Amino acid sequence: MSDWNKAHKVNERVWSSVSSELHKINGILDNYVYDPFESKLNATYDVDESKAYGYSDLSINHLLFVLPKKFATLSIEELLSPLTPIELPKVPTLPPLTPSSAPDFYSDLGKKEYYFNDEKWVSKAKEKLTPDNFKNKFVSYSEAHLIENLLITDRSIETSNRIEALRKDALQISNKAAEKLERLRFSLEVDTSAESVCKLIEISNKRHFLPSFLKKDFAVAINPESKILLIQFEFPDYSGKQLWSAIRKNGSAKLLSSTERKKAIKNCLYSLIVRAGYLASKLNIGGLFESIVINVEQRWFDPATGQPRNGIIASLQAPTDYFKELDLSKLDPEACFKNLKGLSTPSLENASPIRPIFVLNKEDERFVQSKDLEDSLVPESNLAAMEWEDFEHLVAQLFEWEFGQNGVEVKVTRASRDRGVDAVLFDPDPLRGGKYVLQAKRYTRTVDVSSVRDLYGTVMNEGANRGILITTASFGPDSYEFAKDKPISLVDGPNLLVMLQRHGKKFRIDLDEARALNLKN
Repeated sequence: MSDWNKAHKVNERVWSSVSSELHKINGILDNYVYDPFESKLNATYDVDESKAYGYSDLSINHLLFVLPKKFATLSIEELLSPLTPIELPKVPTLPPLTPSSAPDFYSDLGKKEYYFNDEKWVSKAKEKLTPDNFKNKFVSYSEAHLIENLLITDRSIETSNRIEALRKDALQISNKAAEKLERLRFSLEVDTSAESVCKLIEISNKRHFLPSFLKKDFAVAINPESKILLIQFEFPDYSGKQLWSAIRKNGSAKLLSSTERKKAIKNCLYSLIVRAGYLASKLNIGGLFESIVINVEQRWFDPATGQPRNGIIASLQAPTDYFKELDLSKLDPEACFKNLKGLSTPSLENASPIRPIFVLNKEDERFVQSKDLEDSLVPESNLAAMEWEDFEHLVAQLFEWEFGQNGVEVKVTRASRDRGVDAVLFDPDPLRGGKYVLQAKRYTRTVDVSSVRDLYGTVMNEGANRGILITTASFGPDSYEFAKDKPISLVDGPNLLVMLQRHGKKFRIDLDEARALNLKN
């Protein structure tokens, strides 16, 4: 074989290797997702690495979870530090377009090197590279080889640009996460609010390993009055999912039998419940909760009607200290669940809802019958001039119009206004819902920041998820600054009118007119 042929063969193998490597790299980039709150083991499941963490009994298709043989929890400091983005692959170095040992390799193209930098020629050459043209020898072998290499060069440049863009995005996400976690750290150190502890527990749930199939909705709330932490997460519907036996040394596996399948799914459910309670118990900063309630929700299709259904399928309550002292490496999840008198649906294969152990209490002696103001208010009425008590009822009614179709209840409190709550909104949704306190201020001047601070204190005292302050006037910059990153929403006069207009209610707000009326009275 001539030196030219040898050089050509070597060159062709190198380019082929580069093409394969670029294909592999783009496959990695297609699946690359950087989450600063989720561990590497969470993001990319690796069998060998997972065994080091004690997860050797996981099913081969990553649909199940069992408590590991060792369970090392992350410290608060680790949880408050964003994960470093994983190192992205590097694009391989491209070989020369012509073998250095064969300068006449592309002699049929005229040996003109400027061809490589001539965009018109390159574009035309690429168009010629089709199976038919090559088959009918309209394209020479050497020309086809060059054109293929030019295409690989283009792909290399595109891949490099893609890697750089992903790297910049990851850096930006990491910086934002660091700022968010720093604010959370400050909140935990200054007031240790229920909201900040709940956020930390949610981060802990993400940072400790779970197979991707089990990464469903996860919500946390603390009721300060009863000192109960409520955790609610979604358990997947395994209908139609194939489950395999544990991974063997040779990598083989077999489908689980019906009995094995039922046992595996049940063990997965109980393992998740124990895991959730254990992780939360380690983060009881400030002793905000003495008991932990865990509700597990599932969504499925009713086999009788084919319609979607959902409900609580398991519920458990235990003292925080009980969870904290568990030895996860030795306990049996089902035995632990039964010992704590947990409740669960009779069959996970044919689920039916159960009554959860703990739900939000909507009974409150302050609640009074709401007024129906829909027909009594004249269109184009000046809201800033109406009776303050009527304004509170109007705001409560507005939120009923806004959310009533989703099962939300709005209850108005007595006119004493001694506890800073004008209405309470209850959302029954098990994940999104909860208790919201509403304050309505029919003001003609800018609402002072002290009112926003008072609302925040009320939210904490009431054990509510959020506070909403609605006014006919406006809020100053200091109010918005204080409300930032707190469970508070501010609705000023213009936004209030927009909300009412969505429901066909045309009112107006004229602060000057209202002030003039107040002076007359």
